[in-house]
Amino acid sequence: MPRLIQLAATALLAAAFAGCSADTNDAGDKADAKSSSEKKPASCGTRATSDCTPHVAFGRKVRVDALYYDIVSAKAVGSIGDQTYGLGEKADGTFVVVKVKVHSDKNESATLTDKVFQLEVRGNTYDPDTQGTVAAIGAQEEPFFLKDIGPDATVTGTVVFDVPKAALKRKPELRLNELGFGSGHGYVRLPDLS
Repeated sequence: MPRLIQLAATALLAAAFAGCSADTNDAGDKADAKSSSEKKPASCGTRATSDCTPHVAFGRKVRVDALYYDIVSAKAVGSIGDQTYGLGEKADGTFVVVKVKVHSDKNESATLTDKVFQLEVRGNTYDPDTQGTVAAIGAQEEPFFLKDIGPDATVTGTVVFDVPKAALKRKPELRLNELGFGSGHGYVRLPDLS
C-alpha cells in the first residue's frame, strides 16, 4: 500500500510540474512575442547594419559599409551595343541596365566589382550578366569591373542584369552588398521598367 501511495504522489507531482511549465512557457512566449513586436522599428533608415537591412525608394541613397549608393537611372533594353560587328549582345530575356553613383566615406581605397550588386525580384536573385557587361564596355558604358574608389571620392558605373521580361512587373530591387566577407546589405527599389 505505501508503494501505491508513493506512485500516486509521484504522478500528481509530475502532472503539476507539467502544467506549471506549460503555463509558464505559454505566458513567456506571449510576453516574448509582445516585446519583440514592440521593439521592432517601422523602418531602420538608410544605413545597413547587422540589425538593419534598409529598403529605400528610387531617388534615395542607401549606405552599406561606408559607401553611399544612389541609382542615377535604370532602363530595360532588348540588346546592348552594335551586334553588326559582334560588339553587342542580345538579352535572353531583357537587360536591366542600372547606372549607379557611389560615394566613399572609407578612409582607404576600395575596389568595386559587379559582385557588390545583385537584382532581387520577389525572392529570386540575379547576378550581373557577363555578356551584357562586356557589351556595355563596347557601347562606351563604364561597368563596375574592378573599379577603384578612393577616400571621399565618387564614381559612377553601370551594372547589367539579364532577367525574364515578367520580372519587370514584380517590383525589382537593386541589392547592394557589403565589400569583402560582410553580410550587410541594403536595397533600392527600381523605377517602373515595364
